[in-house]
Amino acid sequence: MRIIKTFFLRLYIDADLREQICGDLRVLPGKKTVPFKNNSELLNMLYRLVNEELKNIPATASPDEQDADLF
Repeated sequence: MRIIKTFFLRLYIDADLREQICGDLRVLPGKKTVPFKNNSELLNMLYRLVNEELKNIPATASPDEQDADLF
């Protein structure tokens, strides 16, 4: 089973500190943005959002989904 999640990612880069990336992330459908201050905060946020989504998926696939992987 595949899950598609849509995000808006805005990056802000300081011309003096090019290695430091910050910005915010918005998960659709919604209007709440979550800011991040570095790469590790962004990655942790993405992992957390994906894992929250996976908790809501049933452990076993339906028979139709199992057959769809054959093609």
